[in-house]
Amino acid sequence: MFKENFATNLKRARQSSKMTQQEVADTLNTSRSNITKYETGALEPNIETIGLLAELYNVSTDWLFGIIKTN
Repeated sequence: MFKENFATNLKRARQSSKMTQQEVADTLNTSRSNITKYETGALEPNIETIGLLAELYNVSTDWLFGIIKTN
């Protein structure tokens, strides 16, 4: 469940930020193919990269994983 939400939300966040996969890759010092794999769920980023992506897109890690908190 979280894996699919993460990939979808990651792509949505990048598109909302109006960034290309290459721009994200350059910012994170990784390859564009890694960004593509993150967005399709073929590869899972490590915890540090998840934090960097959330910071880059100005979203929470909870949002990236599709975790909705209710009170």
